[in-house]
Amino acid sequence: MFKFGPRGSSKTINMYDLIPRALVKSETTPDGKIILLKPKFKNAFIVKHLMPHLKRPFYRIHLDEIGTSTWQKIDGVRSAGLIAEEVSQELGTAVEPAFKRVGLFLHQLKKGDLIEF
Repeated sequence: MFKFGPRGSSKTINMYDLIPRALVKSETTPDGKIILLKPKFKNAFIVKHLMPHLKRPFYRIHLDEIGTSTWQKIDGVRSAGLIAEEVSQELGTAVEPAFKRVGLFLHQLKKGDLIEF
């Protein structure tokens, strides 16, 4: 169980009920880390006419090893709880407490409109 929601909310959500799905593209660096590519604009007109001419049309969000491992497991099928288990098995004690850290990371991704549940 993980507390998830606005501050002051006592709403508790089971991580096994949440299935994250990526909303942005990503790229992999030569050392294996992930960079998320969040578009700078959402307006359809700007996206169509202005973004092709921009030198950098995306915000580049660099992830650490825990974020990279978590992002690679987001496929729209696995639940957040299963992702936390797999990250814990892959990285061991470096990610403990795994459920809390993965849950907070997914919450930040959701707040940034990088994933949806």
